[in-house]
Amino acid sequence: MIFETMELKPFNTLPIFEYFRHDLEKILMAHRLSGSIRKDLKNIRASGDEVELAVKDFFARKLFPKYHVCDGHIVDKNLKVSPQYDIVISENEKNPVLFNLSDKSELVYFESTYCFAEVKSSFYKSDLIESFSNNIARTKNELVRDDISPAYIETSGSGFYVEKPLTKLPFRNPLFTFMTFVDSSQCDAHKIGNYLNKEDNRNLPNFICFLDLGIVFNVNKQLFEEEKVKINLYPEFETEDNIWVLFQMEGEHNTLTYQYMLVLEHLNSTVVSPVKNREYTKNMFDFSFSNFHKL
Repeated sequence: MIFETMELKPFNTLPIFEYFRHDLEKILMAHRLSGSIRKDLKNIRASGDEVELAVKDFFARKLFPKYHVCDGHIVDKNLKVSPQYDIVISENEKNPVLFNLSDKSELVYFESTYCFAEVKSSFYKSDLIESFSNNIARTKNELVRDDISPAYIETSGSGFYVEKPLTKLPFRNPLFTFMTFVDSSQCDAHKIGNYLNKEDNRNLPNFICFLDLGIVFNVNKQLFEEEKVKINLYPEFETEDNIWVLFQMEGEHNTLTYQYMLVLEHLNSTVVSPVKNREYTKNMFDFSFSNFHKL
């Protein structure tokens, strides 16, 4: 019996960028509405909220249910609290929220936090990156949590240590930060570059996204001069010479997709520790012996 040879067609290539067009349109619609609210209603706060909510909802839809996405403040075990951030991404299995505020923002445990971000409709002030960088510096300097060993592996709520580190970073729970701008028309790339390249990398966002232009991130300086690119996703830990560059991209959907992939890379490689509620309660309440009475 002779069987006819069936021609096998190759698998299709996933048009991944097309899958983000719908998400992008929601953000751009919010940006257009934001401009109308600012111009016609003179309501600057409501104008900014439109874009912030759209970008926050984008991450919330994509990252649920494994991650919790909100806007709000980060709180550490000493009850020190950060400024309010437009996006805070934390784990979503062990109740990462200490308190829900009436404006729908939340107080999130520092131990549970993977990253935080600032969202702007446009580059309407020259000091926006500097202002956010100051908040990054304050958050890293004032909030406290234990570092997780680079040799630690998490497994189903517990974990164990291996002989060799799993990352080149000094710990497995680095704090990640980024900024997102929808409209770059008012920004001065030269001034931004000057600021980024003179500031301590520890105080800077891990990357800056301009949806209509591209993404600013840190690269190895020597390789870049040789026309090679090695992206430093965690520039604060770099020991070799490095510089900040703009990766110009065509199409806002491409930029949005790559921004999401950068955040996802951080989330997939990071481990956060469970919250030790007793450390919080001992700073909330007075457990002096004189307050205990025999019944």
